[in-house]
Amino acid sequence: MRYSAFVSYNYRDRQWAKWLHRSLETYRIPKRLQGREGRFGPIGPRLPPAFRDRDELAASADLGRAVEEALREADSLIVICSPNGAKSKWVNEEIRFFTALGRRDRIRCLIVDGEPNSSDPERECLPPALFEDGGTEPLAADIRKHQDGKASARLKLIASILDLSYDELRQRDHARRQRRLALWAAAASVALVLTTGLAIFALISRADAIRQRDVARQRTLTAERTVDFVKSMFEVSDPSEARGREIKARDVIDRGVERIRTGLKDEPAVRAELAVTLGEVYGSLGLFQQSDRLLRWTLGIKHDQPEITARQLLALADSRFKLGDYEGAQPLYRRAIATVETAKAAREDLLPRMLIGLAETLTALGEGDEADRLARRALQLNRAQYGASHPEVARDLESLANNAFGRADYAAAQRLAEQALAIRLQTEGNMSPGASDDITMLGAIAKQRGDLATAERRFRSRLAIDERVLGANHPDMASTLNNLGRVLLERRAYSRAEPILERAMRINMLQRGEEHDDMAFVFSNLAIVKAALGKRAEAERLFDLALRPARAHQHPALGPILADLAALRCARRDTAGGLALLDEAAPITAEAYAGQAWRTAWVDNVRGECLVEGGRRAEGAALLRRSEPLIAERWPAGTHYGAIARGRLARLGGTA
Repeated sequence: MRYSAFVSYNYRDRQWAKWLHRSLETYRIPKRLQGREGRFGPIGPRLPPAFRDRDELAASADLGRAVEEALREADSLIVICSPNGAKSKWVNEEIRFFTALGRRDRIRCLIVDGEPNSSDPERECLPPALFEDGGTEPLAADIRKHQDGKASARLKLIASILDLSYDELRQRDHARRQRRLALWAAAASVALVLTTGLAIFALISRADAIRQRDVARQRTLTAERTVDFVKSMFEVSDPSEARGREIKARDVIDRGVERIRTGLKDEPAVRAELAVTLGEVYGSLGLFQQSDRLLRWTLGIKHDQPEITARQLLALADSRFKLGDYEGAQPLYRRAIATVETAKAAREDLLPRMLIGLAETLTALGEGDEADRLARRALQLNRAQYGASHPEVARDLESLANNAFGRADYAAAQRLAEQALAIRLQTEGNMSPGASDDITMLGAIAKQRGDLATAERRFRSRLAIDERVLGANHPDMASTLNNLGRVLLERRAYSRAEPILERAMRINMLQRGEEHDDMAFVFSNLAIVKAALGKRAEAERLFDLALRPARAHQHPALGPILADLAALRCARRDTAGGLALLDEAAPITAEAYAGQAWRTAWVDNVRGECLVEGGRRAEGAALLRRSEPLIAERWPAGTHYGAIARGRLARLGGTA
C-alpha cells in the first residue's frame, strides 16, 4: 500500500483534516516499538504517508480517477465526522468506494462536531454510507469537548492503523514524554546554576559585544559592496551598445543578475542579498516567473547571516503567493517568522511584513480567523514603530479589509479600505499602487451591493493609475482589467467586455499560467461573454479551461462554472450532459455560497431551461417560475443574470 490512510472530509472541515494529516505524518513512533512486525512490515520511526486530496491532487487532470486510485492505495480510510461530512455527497461516495474494495473493517472515524446516531438530522455526524449493506458503526476517536482530546484521538487512530493496542501505544508514548520532561528538567537545573556565575556572565557579555561588532562590520562591508555592484550595473563597457536604442530597467536588471550568477562567489552574503533584491525588483515589474526562478536560486547560496536568510525566505514566500502557490508559501512565511523570532538582529523590522504575508496566504486558503489574528498583530507592531499614518499600517488595514470582504462584512471592509486609502493618498499620492488596490476593494464592495455604476467608475479610475505606474502587461493590471470586464458583463455590455477580458487573460497566462486559482475567474468571465455573443464553441473551450484550476483549488467558482457550462450543453441538445453537470454543481454551489439564495436558484434556473429543452416542459417550467424571483431579488432586469432568468420565463409565456 502506498498510503497508511486516506483522509475523507467535507471542505468545511478542512482545518481538522489538515491537523489530522499533519499529526499522522509528523508523529514519531516510540523507539521501543520500532522494529516490531506491524501491518506494513517492521515498524519504522514514522507511518507511511497519509493522503489528503488538497495536498495530493493539485496537478491531476482527472480528479475522480485520482481519488479512486488513492483509495485503492490506502490501507485505512479515516472519515472526519461532522454534520458537514454526514451530508457530503463526496464523503459518502468515498466510503462506498472503499467498502466496495472489501475493506470496511479498515474504516475509522474522527468525530469533530455534531452527535452520532442523533435524533436531530441536523446534528447527525456519521455519514449514512457507513451503515449501508449492514454496516455497523466503525471504531471512532472523538475530539469534541470533554471527549478524547487531540492527543488521545491521534493515538487511537495511529494504533488502529498499525494494528497495535491503544493502551500499549499510549503507555510507550507517555514513557517517552516522561523521559523528555526529565531531560528538560535536568537541563533547566544546569542552566540555573550556570547563570549564577558572574564571571561566566561577563564572558558571555563580552562575546556578545564582539559578535555585534562583527555583525556591524559585515553589514558595512555588505552595504559598500552593494553600492559598488549597483553602480556597475549601469556601466556600459562598450558605448556603442546604447547608441540608437533605449536602455530599459529590464536590461539593467538582467545584466545585474548575470553578474551575480557568475561573480561574487567569495562573498556569499553579498551575493545572496543582491540576488534577493533583484528578485524583488523582477516581481515589482510584474515578471513573476523570472523573480521566482532567481529567488529559488538564492536558497542554494551558503552563508551564515540569519538576517539575509530571513529576507530570502520572505521574498520567496511572497513570490509563491503571487503565483498562487498558497500551500507552498505558507511554510516559507512560517520559517521566515521563526528565523526572525529566534535569531538576534535578524531583521525584526521585517516581522510585520512576514505576518501580513502569512495572513494573506491563510485568507486565500480559507483560514480567516488565524489570518485576522496575524494581521492585527502586524498592525499593532507597525503602529508602535511608525505611528498611525504609514504605508505599512495601510497594508495591515488592507489585509483586514480583505478578510472582512471574504466573510461578507461589507461595512467593515469599506471602513478599513477607506482608512487605508486615506493613508496611501497622504503618504504616497494618488499614483500609489496601494491606493489603486484600495480603490479596487471599494469597487468590489460596490459591486457586491449591486451598485454596478459605482463599481465600474472605481475600476476605471484604477485602470488609469495602473497603466501609468505598472505598465501595460503587469499582472496587477490584468486583475483590474478582469474586474472591469466582469462589471461590464453584468451590465450586459458584452461587446465592450470581450476585448478587456481577452487582454486580461493574455497577461495572466504570461505571468501566472493556466493553473493559478485566479484563472478560474479569468477563463469563466470571458466564457460567459463569448456565450452571450453567440460564440458557443469558444465559450465551451474556456469553461473547460476554467474547470481545471477551479477543481484543483476547490475554488468557490466551481459550481457556477459547471452551471454555465451545463447551459451551453443543453443549448446544443446535450440534455443528459447538461443535467449531469448540474447534479454536480448543485451541492458544490450550496456549500460554497451558503446564504446567497440566488446562487442555488441560478442552478435551478439553468436546470429548468435544460428540462424544457429536453421535452420535460412542465417540470422545467415549475423550476423556472420558482427560481426567477430569487434571482430577481439580487439582479434587476437589466443585468446579465436578471435578464436571462426573465427571458427564460417569458419564453414559457409566463409573466416577465
